Amino acid sequence: MTIDYDLAIMGAGPSGCACALALQGKGLKVALIDKDVFPRYKTCGDAIPGASFKAMDSINRNWGNQMKAFTDKMDIASSAVYIYNSKPIRYRWKSYAYNSKRIDFDNFIFQLVRKETDTIIFENKQLQKITPGLNYSHCKFQDGSSINVAMVVGCDGANSVVKRQLINDDLKERNSVIAIRAYYKGIEGITMGENEFHLIKEVDGYFWIFPLKDGWANVGLGVFKKGKKKKSADSILKILEETTHAPAFINRFKNATMEGRVNGFTVPIWTKKRQICGERFILCGDAASLIDPIQGHGIDKAMWSGIIAAGQIVNCFKEDNFSAVFMKQYETMLHNKFGRELSRNYYMMRILKRFPFLYDVIFILCSNQRVTNWIVKKLKI
Repeated sequence: MTIDYDLAIMGAGPSGCACALALQGKGLKVALIDKDVFPRYKTCGDAIPGASFKAMDSINRNWGNQMKAFTDKMDIASSAVYIYNSKPIRYRWKSYAYNSKRIDFDNFIFQLVRKETDTIIFENKQLQKITPGLNYSHCKFQDGSSINVAMVVGCDGANSVVKRQLINDDLKERNSVIAIRAYYKGIEGITMGENEFHLIKEVDGYFWIFPLKDGWANVGLGVFKKGKKKKSADSILKILEETTHAPAFINRFKNATMEGRVNGFTVPIWTKKRQICGERFILCGDAASLIDPIQGHGIDKAMWSGIIAAGQIVNCFKEDNFSAVFMKQYETMLHNKFGRELSRNYYMMRILKRFPFLYDVIFILCSNQRVTNWIVKKLKI
């Protein structure tokens, strides 16, 4: 049996590319494999939080500077939260952040891997099956080709093939989120450099308006699924349409035009500590459910997970140890960095869902800017 690659990273989004970048110069033969061809669309809120830049800086300061200098973006300096059409609670960000369409941002990081690393890249290659062997994993693709690798990194998103095939007990969560996202031009009343979050009484979720370059905006609605009750994409689309035509928003959207299609997606929020690695494999990003339950974003945590995974991978080859027990080091490091924060935010989300009157308490408290700043600092939001 011949090992074709030391490592196969399945998925070339932020977590997969961060992993490949962090492994540059480590002496490993790395394959980065994606089912699509770049640039490709990725349905998302398009917010790139400040911790993402710190993640890239930790790999290579020059790459971090390139990421900051990326031009297809709208710099974001503040957020405004509207609770039941109240006056907004505003917070000015201390860290640099921007909004960028994921088709542009993901392609930038992907091309950085192509330009700056020795990674072997495969596009338009859909993983079909992984068969673990004694000292390798056999990866078969839908086009009939296959490779043997010493390790697999699952960076292939919420519906990860790697996770489905290598983790048997990862049950679907009772509390999860589905979302609808659309692009608009011509929305009235947008404050450039400020992301809007709207909590609406009639909707068990939140509505957002994120400004983008050239007068575009990412507009979306995230809705919680309760237990076995599953909302369809059509029903959420209807809620989105009703929201944009509601009294609070109708004047803002009266001259706006929707650009392109409306897209739905699953938000794999963190709900509990779970298995994210095993013998000869690791999960990162959305495949590891690293979405913050309060904020709904996960690009920063996806990138950090790829970086932490790279460190574990180097140790595996250094020690020639790919066992599930040894791999637990990755799980421990990731949970130590994010587990407490994500678990706390998940329980906060559940409490707010159960006792919505607490939003009124939050509004009263946050009318004082000092209190707002303290809460944001403590919650890392």
